[in-house]
Amino acid sequence: MGAAGEVIPLVVAAKNEERSLGPCLDSLAEASALAEARCGVRFDPVVVLDDCSDGTEAVARARGVRTLVSSGGKVEAQRRGLVAGAPYHVFSDADIVVARETLAALVRVMRDCPEVEVACPPRVPLPPERGDVLARALHVYNRHRGFSAQRTWFSGKLFAIRRWHVPTREALGPRLAGWRHDRFYQWHRGMRVDDVYLSRMVLLGHGPGAIREVGEGAVYFRAPETLRGMYRYYRRMRMELERMDRLFPETRGVHERFGTRRTDPERLGRATPEERRLFGVFRAAMVGCRAVYALERAWYLYAARSPCADWEPIAETKRPIR
Repeated sequence: MGAAGEVIPLVVAAKNEERSLGPCLDSLAEASALAEARCGVRFDPVVVLDDCSDGTEAVARARGVRTLVSSGGKVEAQRRGLVAGAPYHVFSDADIVVARETLAALVRVMRDCPEVEVACPPRVPLPPERGDVLARALHVYNRHRGFSAQRTWFSGKLFAIRRWHVPTREALGPRLAGWRHDRFYQWHRGMRVDDVYLSRMVLLGHGPGAIREVGEGAVYFRAPETLRGMYRYYRRMRMELERMDRLFPETRGVHERFGTRRTDPERLGRATPEERRLFGVFRAAMVGCRAVYALERAWYLYAARSPCADWEPIAETKRPIR
């Protein structure tokens, strides 16, 4: 059983998620009830409203979940949900649903394995709603994790972490001293993607054994299904990886060793002929994404007079999960 009276903050960062938040909170409530019964803990859920302009708050309040207000992106929303003295926090996106046993599995690992800094469940992409070849190729890629060799990384969709810490924009000041403001990376906006920074820092400070994927539970999510959605997702991750390399060069080594995704020939060899064909489609589309990214980066760095637009939601990943 967990320690008597142990309260675990459950922080859901939401940016205009009125369509997806209801099923997410319902699944988290069911998983929380099971974890509380089995593990003797209590979850304290909160939805942090990240510059929301829709009915996200009403969805949370209809389910009796308190809300907080934040501004400046997902990382700042997570920061707003921190609770001093908590043994660890569980952070969740608002456009997922979880299997019933997921939170109990996270609690057991965080309780029984003090060497683990971060625990996360397996990610399971839902079948694509579109039937075209690229949608099916993206599904195969996500379902099989790119047929990659084992790597130590974790997803920001749902995770438990003992010591969440991401530098504020002010704290980045010394690292940015003397840097010019460019229109592409926009260094002054601070950290944008939580799991990129946190994964690297946990690996740098504690080694690969500090990140663990639990054996039970699952996070169900909608993956991109269009070329536009695929590019937007790629652009976000590529930009943040490059920003991390520049802002925190001391983390490049752990990323090269543990974070780089490389295709495992043995895993790919066990795939069906159709899966291999679709993976080939994915790789061809990725060549296009890389080329467009290089052109877009060059445009904003050397020719454009205005900064690139802020991140927009990937529409096909935001449909509600029933």
